[in-house]
Amino acid sequence: MIDTIREAVEADGRASDYRLSQSLRKGVEWYLIGDRLDSARSLEILSYSLTLYVDSQDGDERTRGAFTLAIQPSADAAELRAAIDRGIRAARGMKNAWYPLPDAEASRGALAIPMSAFASSPIEAAMPALKAALYAREGEAGSRINSLELFLSRIDERIVNSRGIDLSFSRYKGYCEYIVNASTPGKDEIELYGDLDFAEPDYERLSSALGDKLRQARDRLEAEPTPDCGGLPVLFRAELAEKIYSYWFEGCQNAAAYQKTSPFTLGENLGAEGKTGDVISLKALPYLAGSPSSAPYDPDGMALKPIDCIVANKLERLIGPIKYAHYLKQSPCGALPLFELAGGAQSQRELASVPHLEASSFSDFFVDPTTGDFGGELRLGYVSRDGKRVPVSGGSITGNLAENRGAIKLSRELEARASCLAPAACLIPKARIASAL
Repeated sequence: MIDTIREAVEADGRASDYRLSQSLRKGVEWYLIGDRLDSARSLEILSYSLTLYVDSQDGDERTRGAFTLAIQPSADAAELRAAIDRGIRAARGMKNAWYPLPDAEASRGALAIPMSAFASSPIEAAMPALKAALYAREGEAGSRINSLELFLSRIDERIVNSRGIDLSFSRYKGYCEYIVNASTPGKDEIELYGDLDFAEPDYERLSSALGDKLRQARDRLEAEPTPDCGGLPVLFRAELAEKIYSYWFEGCQNAAAYQKTSPFTLGENLGAEGKTGDVISLKALPYLAGSPSSAPYDPDGMALKPIDCIVANKLERLIGPIKYAHYLKQSPCGALPLFELAGGAQSQRELASVPHLEASSFSDFFVDPTTGDFGGELRLGYVSRDGKRVPVSGGSITGNLAENRGAIKLSRELEARASCLAPAACLIPKARIASAL
C-alpha cells in the first residue's frame, strides 16, 4: 500500500513534497472486574498518515502549506485520488514560511535502541505474568482493585518521504488503568484512579505502583481535613514530580521558542542569585528503558541522538521538528521524546526531614508549560511536622515554578518514569496551600 499511495501522489504531480507513515499495531486487551477476567480481545490495526506539502510564491517570500490526512488501507484508486485532491486543496490554502523536509542523510546514524524483552514471546503469553504482578499486593492494608484494564501492543512503523527517507522500526507499548477502593464501616468508600505506561516486563515496578495506590486509598480513608499549612514547602514524588519536571523539558522545545510561549530563552541562566536550590541539568533522549515513547527517529524521519539541553542551569540547546529549527536558523536535531534530569545534593530522606506537606494525589493536577503555574484540588497528602506524619485530604495547592526559580530541591536518587529518568522527589519551597477546614 505504501507504494500505491506514493505512486498516486507522484502521478497527481501537484505536491511539492510528501511524507507517508505506516503503523501496524498488533495487541491484546484485557478487561478485569476485581481480579476476574471479564473480557479479552486481540486486535490488529493498520493505518496510514499522508502529509502533503504545497509550495507557492508570495511576492519575494517562498511559502509552504501542509495538510495531513488519514488513508484507509482499503482505499481504491478513485478514493486515493479524491483524498489527495482534498489534501492538495487544503495545503494550498496555507501560507507558512517555507521549511525543508529531512533527506536520507538526516535519517542515518540513529541511536541503536534495544528491542523490548516482550519481543521474546507472543504478546498473548505476556498477559498472565503482567496481571500477576499488578495484583501481587491486592488486599494490602484492606484496599482492593475494583477494576483494571490492561493493554499490550507491538507497533511496527515505517516512514517514507519525497526526499529519500525510507525507514522502519518497532516498539512495544503497554498501558494499564485501574480503580482501587478502600472501605470501613461508618465511612464512605474511597475510590482512587491510576494508570501506568510501560514497555518492558518490569514486574517489580508494576507491583510497586499498584501497591502504592492501594496504600493511598487506605490512607485517604483515614485522612483528616487539610489543616492550615501556611509556610510549609510541598514535596512531590512519582508522576506528580514528573509533571513538574516537564516544565523544564517543554522550555527546551524549539516550537515554543519560535511561538514565544517558552518561559526561557536560549543562553538564559535558569538559576537565581542567592537561592539554594539544586542546579538544573537536562538531557533530551531518544531512548529510556521501559518507556513506550522511545524511538530512534522523530515523526519527520530525523535520526535521534542524546542532546544536552540545559547544562548547569544554562539553556544551551533547543530540540524539536526540523520546521522550527529552520525558522530559528539552528542546526536540526529532531523532536526527542524523552529526557534525563540530573539529581540534586540531598537524598529523599533528607528532603523529607524538614516540616512539609507531601502531595500524593489530586483530582486534577496541572502544570502550565508557559507560565509555570501549577496546582489542583488535593485528594491525599501527608503533613509532616512536630514528629508526626498525618494523612490529609481536601483544600488545594497552587503555585508558580517561575516564582521558585533557583530554589527547588531535587533528590539525589533517580527514578524512571514514562517520559523521563529524573529525581524521585522534589521539594518546592513556595506554594499556596488552602485549608479544608
